[in-house]
Amino acid sequence: MSDTCEQSYLYVINYSKEERALCHLEMKSLFDQEPTKKYLYSHRNIDPSRSPFFKLRISVLSTASSFEELVHIVSEKKITCDNFKFARFKIEDGKLDYATWLYSVTELGKVIQAEVDMKNPTIQFGITIVDDVWIFGIYEKNESPWVQHNLKPFTNSNSLETRAARAIVNIAVGQQVQASLVDPCCGIGTVVLEALSLAIHVTGYELSWIIANQAKQNVSYFGYDPCIVHETMHRITEQYDVAILDLPYGLFSHVTHTQQKAIIASSRRITKKLVIITCVDMDEDITSAGFTIVDRCTVTKRAFVRYVRVCR
Repeated sequence: MSDTCEQSYLYVINYSKEERALCHLEMKSLFDQEPTKKYLYSHRNIDPSRSPFFKLRISVLSTASSFEELVHIVSEKKITCDNFKFARFKIEDGKLDYATWLYSVTELGKVIQAEVDMKNPTIQFGITIVDDVWIFGIYEKNESPWVQHNLKPFTNSNSLETRAARAIVNIAVGQQVQASLVDPCCGIGTVVLEALSLAIHVTGYELSWIIANQAKQNVSYFGYDPCIVHETMHRITEQYDVAILDLPYGLFSHVTHTQQKAIIASSRRITKKLVIITCVDMDEDITSAGFTIVDRCTVTKRAFVRYVRVCR
């Protein structure tokens, strides 16, 4: 990294062992790169609350090979604001212990032309050392907006975890946030809700009238227009840029393998890109429907494994 005119960002990420593959697939979709550590650099400006795996984002203002050089660069920038504070954070391979951090923010604070406000700062700054490079910038944490979606009126133990659903939406649309998205078997609307919260144009279809009504109430509960249609996905006539299909597998209602294959075939008809989640390996059925699997991972929910396939 260097002090250039092009804005760069440091994204600090975190995930459990079970989530690693899903996180890496999401980062690949958002950044066209997979992280080698629990952080990555990019020139792409992505909201730090977009991914469930982001911890925070540093909008880099200055970098330097030494602290003395960093202080000089920041001083030359003549940074002004109403008030500020420094946020402390941990990063993999970070080499800034607490004593060094405290000294560093004290010295840097002297060259920022504003008062310190520890309670209600208008801006927060962050500082760290990664790969022997000092990094200073604007700190923004992930506000985890999806957590409130766990309070939706209707839940289903069979549905995707909220975090996984949000990541899969990001995998599906990637950088194309203006894409049209469909969930043809939307259930109680877990995926639809995450897409709506990301301002993505989405429609959900659900065969069961009862469950479709529950999905509508879940969506409306958070102030969104109920974009849920009570209809079999086989009657969808619209074309969508991308579809997310959490394939029904008959835990609470009987679904045959033949019916599952028909659902996959109908998905081929309505979209050119599909992210499909299955409870068993169905790669042969997916390719037989005319899709090419371009990426993959697994999602574990307790002892239950789901197979995620990105198809075109």
